[in-house]
Amino acid sequence: MKTHVYEGWIMFPSAWVNLKLYEPGPFYTLIGFGSITWHGLTINNDTWAELPADVQEIMLEVARDYEEQTGTVNQSEYDKHVNTLKGIIKVNEIDPAVRKAWAESLAAWPQKMASELDAQGLPASQVLKLTLEAAEKNGYTWPVRYEVK
Repeated sequence: MKTHVYEGWIMFPSAWVNLKLYEPGPFYTLIGFGSITWHGLTINNDTWAELPADVQEIMLEVARDYEEQTGTVNQSEYDKHVNTLKGIIKVNEIDPAVRKAWAESLAAWPQKMASELDAQGLPASQVLKLTLEAAEKNGYTWPVRYEVK
């Protein structure tokens, strides 16, 4: 952003605070996309295959704990990070009508991407459906409810 190659990107408040992105980016807009993105840990399949079964088991156990802790920490720290940003930079909130129009313009995209991944043998539509349903069970209301087949 300092070089003006781009003027911003979609990023959650904790990263804007912890990575000090407010220094080159003195504006933050609350969009309301829903929950903070999942934080993934990855490992190369060849490397994974070389690990002993007991090490794989430990890594899977730690990964489950990491997944749970990440969600809990993100939820508990969200307001604190937004308030920190409000104290040091200009924080705006997107107009709900703009947010709805943006969501409507993307209405076909989730199914398109899921279908492409389904064709590669991945359960993308199933994962997308479960994700949408889980968010709704936790009280989230979509500006536009995407339909997934």
